[in-house]
Amino acid sequence: MQHDPPRVLSIDDDRNVRDNIVAYLEDSGFDVVEAENGKMGLEVYEKTNPDIVLVDLRMPVMDGMQFLSAIRKVNKRLPVIVVSGVGVLEEAVEALRHGAWDYVTKPISDMVVLEHAVNKALERAKLLEERERYQERLELEVAERTKELRDSNERLIEFQNLLQEKNQFLEALIESMPNPVFFKSLEGRYLGCNAAFCHVLNLGKDEIVGRRAEDLLPEEIACSALESSETLLPDGRPQSCTLILNDSTGAPMQLVLFKSFFKDRVGANAGVVGIFHDITELKSKEAQILYQAYHDELTGLANRARLKEAISERMQSKGGNFVVLMLDLDNFKNVNDSLGHAMGDKLLLEAARRLKDVVGSVALLARTGGDEFALLVEGSKEHAVELADKTLEAFTRPFVIDDHELFISVSLGLTCWPEDGADADALVKNADIAMYKAKEQGRSRYLHFDAEMTEQVTRRLAIEKSIRKGLERDEFHVFYQPKINIISGRLVGMEALVRWMPESGQVVSPAEFIPVAEETGLIVALGEHVLRKACEQMRIWNERGWEHLRVSVNISARQFQANLTERVAAALRDSGIPPDALELEVTETTMMQDMGQTVMLLEQLNAMGLKIAIDDFGTGHSSLYYLKRFPINTLKIDRSFVRDIMTDDGDASIVSTIITMGRNLSLEVVAEGVETDEQLQFLRENGCAEVQGYYFSKPLPADEFEAFVVHHESQVDAVKA
Repeated sequence: MQHDPPRVLSIDDDRNVRDNIVAYLEDSGFDVVEAENGKMGLEVYEKTNPDIVLVDLRMPVMDGMQFLSAIRKVNKRLPVIVVSGVGVLEEAVEALRHGAWDYVTKPISDMVVLEHAVNKALERAKLLEERERYQERLELEVAERTKELRDSNERLIEFQNLLQEKNQFLEALIESMPNPVFFKSLEGRYLGCNAAFCHVLNLGKDEIVGRRAEDLLPEEIACSALESSETLLPDGRPQSCTLILNDSTGAPMQLVLFKSFFKDRVGANAGVVGIFHDITELKSKEAQILYQAYHDELTGLANRARLKEAISERMQSKGGNFVVLMLDLDNFKNVNDSLGHAMGDKLLLEAARRLKDVVGSVALLARTGGDEFALLVEGSKEHAVELADKTLEAFTRPFVIDDHELFISVSLGLTCWPEDGADADALVKNADIAMYKAKEQGRSRYLHFDAEMTEQVTRRLAIEKSIRKGLERDEFHVFYQPKINIISGRLVGMEALVRWMPESGQVVSPAEFIPVAEETGLIVALGEHVLRKACEQMRIWNERGWEHLRVSVNISARQFQANLTERVAAALRDSGIPPDALELEVTETTMMQDMGQTVMLLEQLNAMGLKIAIDDFGTGHSSLYYLKRFPINTLKIDRSFVRDIMTDDGDASIVSTIITMGRNLSLEVVAEGVETDEQLQFLRENGCAEVQGYYFSKPLPADEFEAFVVHHESQVDAVKA
């Protein structure tokens, strides 16, 4: 490794992405340098000589693929990890073909995945470097031993005329050599050897001299040694072969045998001299490096590289159909986040063992990264489906680890060859698409890939790309829906709702872009955009004398994280509005994901003076316990209950119960989706003070909302007068 700590070069045109990567990796003990495009990345590389590079694919000036091509001309062994969005998945695969080592998709929801990829790449680079050193060492030692052999041969020739008179000298020379040495006649009988050779054969010198190799060695080893003799060149240049012998303890030794002719006094071939070099340790290291290159470190299963290699081999063999299944553990991140990564690793090991029990020897089982596994199954789709059903069944049983009972299901996607992909990359990619589609449809199931999934992914990627551009072009606008106190008739506040109006002029439905923003993590940037716009607008309205109004802003699950308080505090500080002018709406499901973090965040926000509302109350994990435990101010009754209160007794009972419960707990209650006089009268009779919905107004842009406020308040004043 070049630096301690390892130095990481992060290349990305997105400043936020780079900041997040730098912050996390530096906290994890790395030295991080950064650049905003490929050209600057090359300059930073020349100055800092990093150990590893993280590069985005799509950047101005010089993109990631151009950078990869340029850096490979400078350093062929430098680990490069592609860190890019799901929208450039195929380009990421192309980057892997052209020398990238791995890829991690953006947004990075779990930085541990990136850290793991970096550590694995650095470890692999270290192993490859070590392997190269061992190879160089072997070649050097072979060259040295060859030179020694040549030198010995030259000395033998030099003293050939004195061989009979100086026999004691020859024996001393050979005896002093640390490597096993022998010499024998052209007929193959041993004429002599040194003590090291006797040790290898575990025989005395008198048991060796005068006998042949086939008398002393196992048949297959003797044949290898004899065959190498037959390939000796006429000029006496040494030839080599590799033999495996057992030492005195029975342990196998790998030896390289070098042999050449020695001459008589007239220059004719008089016999053969041989020398052994022990390469057991080098071969062991080489095998270890090869194993680690194709196996997962934690589970010992095949890794992604071995899986793709096996798929390619299966294609080339043309031995019939086969199926690729990609498996992902559902909600594994919750285990890591709540119980720690050590527990997560134990769960992965147990999951691997359970998968082994299911598939046995009928499939190649691989761990392709994180909590993702893969199966390569020979045979028909029907056979693979049976295996998928068995796998789903196996994961209905809980895992008991360190007194924790964990329930983890799996989602699977499968592709069949040849119809679902022409090569290994396509089969794996399409199986991944099917697997993520299975997750979207409720998890704990399998889906077979079809072309429509690709179209859906393409559509989603197009929306993701458009959202990014829309944020850059300020195409997302904040509309405001009034909240009315139906007791006093007064306007008490408004809910801020995002509307997307692209340059094309065709308004995009929130139902189409909000789920994509949630999935890709863009909801964080979009949510902060809405928060800041709403706070800035409230400052304007406060200056007009509307200090009594309060704006409500929805907070997504992605935003509901450790730095939420800092983001909200910054929005309040920059806009200058008082904290009690802002209300944050959080769904029940979001709050219940991590109770400890929820309590901490809500208490921090409450301490700042903000109001907290539970949005869509009654549709999630409703519990009196968290109503008591969390610092909550408002319950918002979901529109799905309000819609049918006049025709559905069950919905009417739910709404009246929520109103009563809120009143008993001293909480404000707001009914959403009010559209008719009958609904309004029902809510008034049951004691619900605040409502919002199309009965009063649809969501309006800021200027139209101002006009609504003026008109509505004037009507109320007229009635009261």
